[in-house]
Amino acid sequence: MRSIFTLILFAVFLASCTTTRWVVTDQYAVDESAEPRVVQDEQAFILEQEPAVDEPIAGFQLYQIKELQLPERVRVERTVQQYKPKWEFVLIGLTGAAVAAVAANTGVILSGVSTTQQIGLNLSAGLISILSFTNLEKVGEPIYTGETKLMRQSGVETRTDSVMVQTEETYVNVQILLQDETLFSQEEVPAADGKLNLNLGSFADEMSGKIDRGSAIRVLLRHEEFENEFTIPTAQFLAPYLNINSLVANLRSTPEPGELNIVTEVGQGSFLELVDEEDGFYRVQYEGNDYFVSKDSGSIEWLSTAEAGSALVFEFAELPFGEIDVEHSMPVLKPNNPSDRGLIISNGMNNEIGHRQYLDRDHKLFETYLNTSFRLQNEQINTITGRQILSRLEGVNVMDGEGSLYVYLSGFGEIREINNQPVIHLVSKFGENEVFIPITEILSELKRINPEALFLFIDLDYSESNRQTSNGILRNGMSGLLQRTANIIVRDLPNSAVVFSNRPGQQSSIYTGIIDGNMRHSIFNYFLAEAIQQRRTRMSDLVNHLDRNVDYTSRRLHDQPQEIQAFGNLNLNLAQ
Repeated sequence: MRSIFTLILFAVFLASCTTTRWVVTDQYAVDESAEPRVVQDEQAFILEQEPAVDEPIAGFQLYQIKELQLPERVRVERTVQQYKPKWEFVLIGLTGAAVAAVAANTGVILSGVSTTQQIGLNLSAGLISILSFTNLEKVGEPIYTGETKLMRQSGVETRTDSVMVQTEETYVNVQILLQDETLFSQEEVPAADGKLNLNLGSFADEMSGKIDRGSAIRVLLRHEEFENEFTIPTAQFLAPYLNINSLVANLRSTPEPGELNIVTEVGQGSFLELVDEEDGFYRVQYEGNDYFVSKDSGSIEWLSTAEAGSALVFEFAELPFGEIDVEHSMPVLKPNNPSDRGLIISNGMNNEIGHRQYLDRDHKLFETYLNTSFRLQNEQINTITGRQILSRLEGVNVMDGEGSLYVYLSGFGEIREINNQPVIHLVSKFGENEVFIPITEILSELKRINPEALFLFIDLDYSESNRQTSNGILRNGMSGLLQRTANIIVRDLPNSAVVFSNRPGQQSSIYTGIIDGNMRHSIFNYFLAEAIQQRRTRMSDLVNHLDRNVDYTSRRLHDQPQEIQAFGNLNLNLAQ
């Protein structure tokens, strides 16, 4: 009997227990420790800056893109589960065990129990008591230990890894298409640091009349053996406007004819933002309000609200003076002559006629060569700008036939007639006032100064409207305009040379292009400095250098002519 109770107590002790097991926590866990398999490796442009109506610049960035595959495995984690007996089954089992024990060891239930029966009943009592404790139930949730391991492979995961490409020498072939029409195509466009910006708004004129709200352009970018194509809806960077073609168009408060609903009138050439279309009328927006205009009053044009510009947009970092090749390594060509003088004359500063980019830098380049190569001191160089050019020229001292006078005349020019003869004028605008200075009067003042040798470089830019006038003058046979202008000096000063950067009607262009980069000077000024840097100081050699390079570079970069014209004594030497 004692052994039976001992066995029961041992069973109670073992009744509460814990077990551990491995449980699947992820059927497709990625094996990060495995070596990924490279499926694909390529370079591709990504559209990072979406164009908008007020900023129609599409910005692309070059990336190195790899497609990798990693194995997926079944992840299991060790758990700990606690159990306790089901006490109702224990109670029933212990009751049965007690009955068997009483029957075996007493005569209460059975009398005359044999030894074999006694042993059998005692064993049954012990077995029943032990089995009653084996019917267990879970206690709480299993405890996850954090111990994991990966088992068999269950699949693969494909990942894309991209790294920004930032190399200095990246070139891309660009093609922009509207349906099957090519709007823009150029090869080897530089993408500095893998960046490429395209001004999609610059193609508004080419797309006029060919697009609607559902139209889209395709941008094809080819880099090495890789090609990327982007489809961009035109409505994303262009907005529809109504261009008023009739002399007067009525803006109405309601979409119906009549006199009573006319609110105001607009004139020919007005552009009104288009909102919607209704029967026979356009709904437009004018000064923040919606109005209706008859459809026969104008035509729809798709425009960008940003200023029009080049199709290619380059960001040039600011460079201090001295970084461009012609801004350093200047030769010393002559000793200082106290009689030498330098003049920089310009109406291009703060002139409302227009803005000449890098004009300050052109002036500084000319002045630096005077200082370095021809050894003029700062007090020997005068800069004359603003409204009072003639009066300040009148204050320049006469040189009495001694020394060389180096003159750089820049700014904005216009052809106007005096006594039925075309004359080049410097044209300036300050507020409501326009100032016209005949260049003949400036040349007369230079002749008055009377140097021993005069070197005059004239670099004028003509307004767009005046270029047409100038072209008309040249077509009418008055091509001797520049000769007559130069004769004011060269006839009376035999030791003089006059060089014009262009013919009237031609633009003095900036030396900047896709391949060449930004030289931050006018083409004329750049090659003038290059000639001096190369010691081409005889005027015939200098003019020959300008003639070979200026017109060619202007046509190559800007597709427009810029023809050098030189007059006077070309045997003169700048360094003498």
